[in-house]
Amino acid sequence: MKVWGIILIVMVCSLCLSEQEEKSITGEQEPEKTIVTETAQNTDKPANITSKPTTTESKIGESFTDIKKVRELLGETVSIQGVVTAPPGVFRDDVMYIQDSTAGIKVYSRVLRDLDIELGDIVTIEGVIDRYYENIEIKFLKTEKISICGNETPYPLSLSIKEAKQREGSFIKIEGTVNSVYKNKFYLEDENDEIIVYIDKDTGISITVKKGDKVQVSGIISLYKGEMEILPRYNNDIQLID
Repeated sequence: MKVWGIILIVMVCSLCLSEQEEKSITGEQEPEKTIVTETAQNTDKPANITSKPTTTESKIGESFTDIKKVRELLGETVSIQGVVTAPPGVFRDDVMYIQDSTAGIKVYSRVLRDLDIELGDIVTIEGVIDRYYENIEIKFLKTEKISICGNETPYPLSLSIKEAKQREGSFIKIEGTVNSVYKNKFYLEDENDEIIVYIDKDTGISITVKKGDKVQVSGIISLYKGEMEILPRYNNDIQLID
């Protein structure tokens, strides 16, 4: 019995060795385990790519509140984006106006004096909504609260005078007839309403109009002492109509 047992053990060992040799010859291997790390699960970029986003790229995916909506959020900190319709220095060097597809707003900051911002620049701003006298504005203190991310031509909204009066802070265009002229302003009327066209001395605008002239005026709508005004920015914002 012992002899037969020894013979049986030898035969089993021979079979096992033959199977292992066969695997070695054919190249068959045990499948490797796939290890998924936490980093690989939670990132959109390969781990070996490191890049610092540009100012424009850093804004991708951020949400900006419509200017029309933020105008109602007095005292709140908001982020907005818009195109510059009147750059710093047109009216004052610490003031500019921007506009998106919903509305326009005044921007106030002393740091605007040190920034190279031009007409048509697309800017993003983080600031606090405030009311200065009768006009709504967004204000901020530090340069990192504003960035430029492009440029496009700003176009005024073509409105009636009555409609324009509802768009404080916006860049608009109106047409009408001059009904009275004063030193630095004149009154423009259409068939339904009238508005003051105020020539800010800081603009350097020099143009002569007289009563009865038909004109087209582009500019920013502003409220002063309870009356709506349109503020032309440049000489060509006032055009005589034949």
